[in-house]
This record gives sequence, C-alpha cells and structure tokens, in this order.
Amino acid sequence: MHNTIPGFYRKMSIENLFSTNTFTKVWPTWQPKIRQILGSNPTEIDILNLGDHLSAVFKTTGAGGRGQDELSAGGTAWESLVCWYLNLCMVGSRCVAMKTMSLVPEPIQDAITINYGNFACNTESDITIIIFPDAADYAIDVHQLSVQLNGRSTDFLKNYKLNKPIANYLAERDFDEYEIGIVQCKTNWNDNAQIPMLWDMIYSANGFIGRNITIGRNTFNLHQAKKFTYSFVTVPTNSSEYKHTGVAVKRVTNLSGGNYWGKPTSSNIARSIKEIFSNNYAGGSTVNFRADIRQALPSILTAGGDLDYFRI
Repeated sequence: MHNTIPGFYRKMSIENLFSTNTFTKVWPTWQPKIRQILGSNPTEIDILNLGDHLSAVFKTTGAGGRGQDELSAGGTAWESLVCWYLNLCMVGSRCVAMKTMSLVPEPIQDAITINYGNFACNTESDITIIIFPDAADYAIDVHQLSVQLNGRSTDFLKNYKLNKPIANYLAERDFDEYEIGIVQCKTNWNDNAQIPMLWDMIYSANGFIGRNITIGRNTFNLHQAKKFTYSFVTVPTNSSEYKHTGVAVKRVTNLSGGNYWGKPTSSNIARSIKEIFSNNYAGGSTVNFRADIRQALPSILTAGGDLDYFRI
C-alpha cells in the first residue's frame, strides 16, 4: 500500500508537515514525549491509544499567552499534530488526512466549497480526510498506474490524462465512490464551539437556497460523494469543567462526524480522537485499522523503513 495513491498522498501529507517552521520547532519536544507514551516496543493498540494523550503531547509546547500570534501558532501546531496522528493510525488503509488544501484533488476542493452569492470560499477545513475508492487503480503502484493511464511513467502528479493531472482525473471519474471528511481543529473549545456547529448545519442542509448560500462548484457537490462527515477535535486549552449540559458541549453534540478531544473519552462530553476511525472512516480499511497498523509497524519503527517518515 505504500506506493499506491493513498500511500503516495500520505507520505506527501506528512512530509509537508515536517517542512513547516511550526512543526519542525515543536517536534524535538513532542517526539520524546510520544516515545515515552508508546514505550520501547509499541503495538497497534499503543499507537491508537496515543489519541488519549494527544493533548498532553501538545501541552508540552503549548503557548502561554492569548495574543493573536500565540493563538495562531498554537492552532497550527494542534492541527499538525492531529493530522500526523490521523495518518499514523490510518497507515495501510485507503484513508489519508491532508492539512494542505493544495494537496487535495480539485474535484474534492470544489465539492466542499461554500458559495455565498458570487463569493466562493473553502470552509474551516483544517484537515481534509479522503477515503479513496476500493478499486484496482488505487491499489497498484503509482508508476504502474501512470503507464496504464498515460503510456509512460514520469512524476505521478505531473502526468496527464485528458489534459488533467491523474489525481484530478480519477477524482472526477470516480467521485461518487469517494468518502470525504472535514476535521476542524481548535485549541480552545469555549471560544470556537459555535463555528463547527454552524458549518455542519450548512453542509447538512446542502446550503440555503433562499439565502443564496450553496455548496459545491464545477458540478461537484459533497452530497454526491459516497459519504461525508464533519468533525470537531479540540485540546482543549481552556480550563473549564465541562458538563453535558454546558453550551460549548451542546453546540457540538450532534455534529455529523462527532466531537473529539486529545484525552480519554468522557461520556456525554467528548470522545477520544482514537474513536474517530471506527466512527467515521471504517469503510477505508479492508480488514480494520488495528490490522493495518500491525502490518505497517516494522516499516514505521525501523530507520530506513518505507514509513520512517513519521519520525517516531
């Protein structure tokens, strides 16, 4: 699976994280904490259970101030950590988490676009999850696929079919077999809970025609995809004592993809982020995520392995 389309995109997504100043700055602190949590010989369960401790990892470098720069840097770091963890746990599956919107195939970008009159914008899509179809083209080496579609093998992303990059071509051709997830990540829960609530309303309602708010462009709409979910993942950094009757909790209770945090599940409050896989993305694994991780672990943990780009 490592050189297939999902594997190709997963590697690009992780490499993009490590190319940013924010991630490279915090990783030297996060990596030892992650290794401490996982132990010397982690199993697939240990990898998944890292989700129960993601907030603790983040808080080893958490910004201490509430200025805009500190908030922005903290938010970017949390998005990056969540994206790293999601991809680690989805390794070997057809699911990929992408923080950089430019990586997302254009038909998917078009499908999640919100149009307010003549103004088009992508939503608060901190992380976009794509579950590629369970089909032959997505299970073979990308260079073999390039030959199959183009008659030659060059840089996969620069190959063309019908004047379109292959990734866009396949997403157009098979759009109704793609599953899409949006994960909004916020470090502070109280200040931001209303944002995912409102975006999920718009997506679930497929826009509001009477208000000239529509979803999708270039003939692509997320409701034409096989499945769509919208999720919220928070640290949270604020120190509130959360109750199931609280406003912040109520606002995200019914999100289509669920409400999660980087701590163990608390009944009627928030689920551990490790629960997001079986809740939203189970269709992306041929067997189950545990089996996928178990098979991939040697390549993740061995220096020079195909998956050592996770840098555990």
